[in-house]
Amino acid sequence: MKKVITLIILIFFVLGSATLFAGTSEKNIDGKKTNGFQQILNVQERGIVSGLSSPWEFVRTFKTEKQLHPKAWPATYLPRSFLNFTTRAVSGVNDVAVLPWYVNVSGDPKPITSRFDLPDYPWQKE
Repeated sequence: MKKVITLIILIFFVLGSATLFAGTSEKNIDGKKTNGFQQILNVQERGIVSGLSSPWEFVRTFKTEKQLHPKAWPATYLPRSFLNFTTRAVSGVNDVAVLPWYVNVSGDPKPITSRFDLPDYPWQKE
């Protein structure tokens, strides 16, 4: 049993080695050319900040819902804030755990929040 677990762990690390040791990549998040390792660190940093700042979505959603729906915001605030909080938290986990394995291959390391028309960070304006 220990041999099987060790083999699975070794396979897991070997699968990501091509991505981790890539020499150069296309453009990263900022549009600059960087090496693969630096791009992975940038994506993971964005994920950690996004995950830690996800509770800030309750404040940001309150402000945006009041502006977008002046009369209906009491009914839309709770569902929208929960959706935004969950989206930002999952996007942070995705940036830290999943994106580094294919960030150089995909060429499009956008967070999940961009697909929901949310900014990369809660303090940014849409």
